[in-house]
Amino acid sequence: MTLSQTSVSRPQIFICTLLSSGSLVDQCTQILEGDRYSLVHATYDNFFEIVEQDKHRIDCLILAENAALPRIVGDLHREAILLPAVLLPEKGQMDQDQSENSENSAAQQNDSAYHIAEVRIKGNLQECIIQGIDQAIAQFLQLSTACRIPHTAQSEATASETEAIRQNLTLQQQRLSQKLKERLGYLGIYYKRNPQQFFHKLSTEEQEDYLLILKRDYRDIILNYFRQGSAVNQEIDDFVTQLFFADISIIKILEIHMELMDAFAKKLKLEGRNEEVLLDYRLTLIDIMAHLCEMYRRSIPNTH
Repeated sequence: MTLSQTSVSRPQIFICTLLSSGSLVDQCTQILEGDRYSLVHATYDNFFEIVEQDKHRIDCLILAENAALPRIVGDLHREAILLPAVLLPEKGQMDQDQSENSENSAAQQNDSAYHIAEVRIKGNLQECIIQGIDQAIAQFLQLSTACRIPHTAQSEATASETEAIRQNLTLQQQRLSQKLKERLGYLGIYYKRNPQQFFHKLSTEEQEDYLLILKRDYRDIILNYFRQGSAVNQEIDDFVTQLFFADISIIKILEIHMELMDAFAKKLKLEGRNEEVLLDYRLTLIDIMAHLCEMYRRSIPNTH
């Protein structure tokens, strides 16, 4: 079972649900019917088959928050699948604690099940679900690759699985933001950054992890920059997206570049080769700076 193809000229927002209550399934279907959304309702038997087949098309998950959720989340992490997510309480809890709805953002930071960009719905489903989906997508687009995976999942995931999750995150953000720009024109969401996820707001350990990722990605760009047939343009776009959302300073980018060039120069010297070839890679740095400047330019609201 896969998500159905549509004939609309602009892409829809694809939602995959995993709900234990038939009434919740019916409510979601009624609320989200129309040309903006396309839904597939999974069961606990076929959920991972659907998600694995369509993980590059699904835009948001709606998951029941129940005893099975930790196992579902653990399996998603092991498969390095990270998607926008909305959590719905079990039947009978939907009308409780409506006043807590305004406190969702603060609460989910401290008690995340899947990732810190997930959204918990409290209160009336009719009033909250569409706003919850929009919020989940917006927060996912701001999610930093240096974010912490919830503790229960962290204890189950290996270091390689955690790294795979982080690598997949940027690709999912790029795909989703492109779809939103085409379908809904969500430039505001795409470029609305969360200051709490800026590099200078991260802990020392998180900064070190994030720098390792940036240095690795920049090294890959350098190695592929003059190679024909490489996907270096996409790599640069993804790299600049990380820089933008983390508010990385120009000085830090220069430091990464110079550190890598120094390492290459030492290697070339040991091999008895001329290190002047490294001067060509100033073009790489200029290219990245130009991309970053363009992103900042486009992020400025149009007042005309």
